[in-house]
Amino acid sequence: MLELLVVWLLAAFVFVVAVSVVGYVVVRWLFVRTAEGLARQVERRVGVAAAHGLTRLANYAQATGIPLDEANRLFGAHIDRLATLMDSAITLPVLGKLGLDAMLDFVPVVGPLVGTAVSLTLIARTLRYGPPTSLVSKMLSNAAVDLVLGSIPFVGFFADVWFRANDRNAALMRQFLQGRG
Repeated sequence: MLELLVVWLLAAFVFVVAVSVVGYVVVRWLFVRTAEGLARQVERRVGVAAAHGLTRLANYAQATGIPLDEANRLFGAHIDRLATLMDSAITLPVLGKLGLDAMLDFVPVVGPLVGTAVSLTLIARTLRYGPPTSLVSKMLSNAAVDLVLGSIPFVGFFADVWFRANDRNAALMRQFLQGRG
């Protein structure tokens, strides 16, 4: 009788673990897809208008023609390091990469605002390379989605762990710099 109870408990444990893992993967996949869709909606509605005004500031950088090697060096020294610090500084076994942005979400109201301010700093630093309006629009929409989702208690932490807007923006800028050469 005791052996049968142990077998049932072990089977129940394995079942709960399997359902939990599958549930985690499904919820993460749904969350990331929803956040990406939200970023595309924000970009279509307000991102282009905001980006058009911001990229005018970068006309000077475009006119001076910063060399690609120098741009990549500066980018690597500042923007990439900032994105890594904010979104993927450490790796945890279950959650994956985690940064300062996720930790800031534990401070109500102020945390998401500080995280967004750092994201906007990263975007402002990219303006010296003369990015196109469409790129700045995508970056602004990623930061907006990060702010909106980060402002929701409990959900904000997972938004910063799974969506990682700063890493996305750094990857977009890296791709632009490589294509410019």
